[in-house]
Amino acid sequence: MNPSEPTASMETGDAKTPIAPASTVTPPDQAPIRLDKSPAGDSVLEKLRTLVEDKTRFEPHQITALAEEELLQDFALQANYVLEARLESRLINGHFLPVAGDDCCAAHQVQPRARDEAKERLRRAAGKLETALQQSGHRYNAIEPGLYLGHAVRHWHLDQCTDCHGKGRVNCNTCYGSTEETCWKCSGVRTVVCDGYGCFGTGKVSCTYCSGTGSVSEQVTDYVQESVPTTIYENGSSRTVYHTETRPHYRTVSRSCHHCSYGKVNCLTCHGLGNINCGTCRASGVVTCRTCNGVGDLHCNPCDGSGKTGNAAWLDVHVAPAYSVNLPKQAPDDARRIRDKEGVHALAQLAGSLSLAKVSVYDPDHPQEVDALYAGKLRIVRLDAVCNQEKHHVVAYGNDLRWLTLDDIIEKLLRGDLKTLTDALAGSADDGLFSSHVESLLVPLRDVAASELNADVIESVLSGENDHAHVDVVSPDYANSVRTGVLGALRQVYTRLAKQFWWKAALGALVATVAVWFFFGARFGALAGLLATGAGYLLFNQQVKTVLSSALGGKAQAERAMQIASKGRRNRLAQILVLAPATLAVLASAYMLPLRVRPLPNTAPALPSASVAPHAAPPVVDASAAKAIKLYENGDQPAALAMLESLVKEGDARAYGLYGWMQLMGRGLGPQGNVTEQQRQARQVAAKPWISKALARGDSYALTAKGVMLAEGWQEPRNMPRALDFLKQSAQKGNTEAMHVLGLYHVRGYQTPVNNKEARKWFTMAADKGSAADIYNLGLMDWEGAGLKRPDRTSAMQRWKIAASMGEERAIKAVKQGQP
Repeated sequence: MNPSEPTASMETGDAKTPIAPASTVTPPDQAPIRLDKSPAGDSVLEKLRTLVEDKTRFEPHQITALAEEELLQDFALQANYVLEARLESRLINGHFLPVAGDDCCAAHQVQPRARDEAKERLRRAAGKLETALQQSGHRYNAIEPGLYLGHAVRHWHLDQCTDCHGKGRVNCNTCYGSTEETCWKCSGVRTVVCDGYGCFGTGKVSCTYCSGTGSVSEQVTDYVQESVPTTIYENGSSRTVYHTETRPHYRTVSRSCHHCSYGKVNCLTCHGLGNINCGTCRASGVVTCRTCNGVGDLHCNPCDGSGKTGNAAWLDVHVAPAYSVNLPKQAPDDARRIRDKEGVHALAQLAGSLSLAKVSVYDPDHPQEVDALYAGKLRIVRLDAVCNQEKHHVVAYGNDLRWLTLDDIIEKLLRGDLKTLTDALAGSADDGLFSSHVESLLVPLRDVAASELNADVIESVLSGENDHAHVDVVSPDYANSVRTGVLGALRQVYTRLAKQFWWKAALGALVATVAVWFFFGARFGALAGLLATGAGYLLFNQQVKTVLSSALGGKAQAERAMQIASKGRRNRLAQILVLAPATLAVLASAYMLPLRVRPLPNTAPALPSASVAPHAAPPVVDASAAKAIKLYENGDQPAALAMLESLVKEGDARAYGLYGWMQLMGRGLGPQGNVTEQQRQARQVAAKPWISKALARGDSYALTAKGVMLAEGWQEPRNMPRALDFLKQSAQKGNTEAMHVLGLYHVRGYQTPVNNKEARKWFTMAADKGSAADIYNLGLMDWEGAGLKRPDRTSAMQRWKIAASMGEERAIKAVKQGQP
């Protein structure tokens, strides 16, 4: 901390708490404000009648006054302010800037000198507080707890920093001033474990010729002589003669691989050593210190680079106010109940006048407490009234006439309607399980709902509020009773109307299902039936709203009643009665109806058309994405494409990826030699939606297609780094096409530097999965010496023979002519 920044008001400043406007408090030199009735002539009787008129369905003239008494109750509000002198001490450094009046002293005198000011600081704070309280227009609670009087003098001392000896900088704790540290990667050894693919520090990798098995297979041709019979026909008879022919006999033999030792060869990265030079320190064993960045020393923290440290101390005076209200001994019980109910601050707001009586400072020599006594007056009005031939005693208080007690005068008016509703609910229980009449419940429900106070109470109870609405008007027992009665009536109304409506909703949903099924099939029929079920429920709600609007006298009242029923979850049974039968009818009909409707015979005459060669209808096959992928991998691309087309039409998302890839590359679409640029672009446009849909599922063929589109700039801006990322994701999923494309891009240097090592890696992974084209590519790299120290044509020929046996045409040609 820098104590040079002010933390509180200075010696000449005033108290921190602002002073309230004069209109909220009575100055001590003025007479208290007298409490009279409002200019409009408002009284407790008028307020009570307004409550009945606004919040109930009863007439206000049902309440008549017998007597009304008004008095001004005196009370005393005491504000006690406890003052405390707190010692504040801070560590400082050479950046500390003293101001005029600050005291520089010895280190052992800093805090004692600050403590010696306690008596004077408290005396001055008490004087400022007393002056503030006696100001005209000062609020009784204007002084807030916290800092009241800030420091006047700061006592401080500075010495030379012992950590840096006054220099402001210290030696680096990592390199100790040498500016270098041991390499964190190689720990100073200067070599690290080889990270070559397949090596991992062993110095050996799997042989690419034998795939690490140590043996290779080759085809051997043996020529054997066989006796071949020949039938000769002469003069109507036949005879058989035998002659010897030499025929080739092929067999596969296994021999040891002469390119490796037990399937392993030296790693080309570390040349069999297992370690390579550390790239972090460039094989030097040391790097620039990361703590000080090669400077050798660091900024000194204790002194913040200033070279000096010390401490400073001062005294701040804090205030803690406390408030209490006292009533005279002869005060009535009503006044004491009001005090206990409202509390100090609420009572001060309700008071008609509040004036400062006196201010007392205790212990003038060492003041720590200041008391302010305020005199106030509270308006209390008592009313004796008659309602329904019963006498009631009502008490209100304050300028706004808050209710202290209503003596159940409103609750007794409302309980008559509630009892009628409760009796109607009890009678409805005897109507039977299948009863659907609601008229007997609507009249008592209308009477209860006509009193807006009931709706307010129910909504507050359902919201989980601690105190229900109009807590001063009706009791918690009545609030729970009206909630139970109204929610029970609404549940009966919903349920009985649902008993009238459920078969209509089920019939409408069933008709919609069958009608749509007849033209579009069962799947669309079921969808139409479910939509009709939802529409039926909306119609049911509209019917409930119509019935309640007629009964309660308006749409607004009906909507509020429906909201209360929904919040109280009293419409759940009705929802089940309306939705369940209709939904079951839709599902049952969709299950029992056939998938398709047999089309009607076409009786229209055939139109003349161009001659088309007749063809048989394709046989029905059990199409699945897995079978289509198997056909594609086995080389039967046309059959795979035909199967995929049927799958995508049925919405099988598993077929989207391979279908998009085949469309993009033209696989299975016939000869590719005469494809125009327009046709190629059309294929790309057609393939893109399927690829995008399959990408969301992480399909490996979609990832491969996306990578090729980004690399080639097909329907996408060219972006080679993203393309390689997509292709590697697909290759990691085992996609041979992605491995093949990655190998081609790296060996050709297409939009990326030539990397024979990376190309050989991807070609090898594809060859291990049985790709004849990539076995041929590996042989071609061996022939040209790509990624090797020298060409290895023997290995190349062996690879081509393996690829030729798998049907690779280029390999067959290379084996036949002895070169690619």
